[in-house]
Amino acid sequence: MEDERILSRLSGDFKVFALLVGIEAALKTVSAFGGCSLSVPKLSSVFREDRDRQIRASYDQGEPVRKIAMRHGLSCRRVYDILKRSTK
Repeated sequence: MEDERILSRLSGDFKVFALLVGIEAALKTVSAFGGCSLSVPKLSSVFREDRDRQIRASYDQGEPVRKIAMRHGLSCRRVYDILKRSTK
């Protein structure tokens, strides 16, 4: 019943957040970060480093850039940029 009362007082993105992670976790977030603006990264950026390592490993094993690019939904130019930045 307490959760319903709390949810009824929430609105917008924070209400969606509370429904997604649970009210207790949402309230802990408010306690830690209340008044701050938070930036939530895209999921793809969280896994980008792993993707780039996979691209480097595939290339080092002789896989064609075009095939690597297609598998990861990237352009060949982007794969070359990743390879240029990565180390062996």
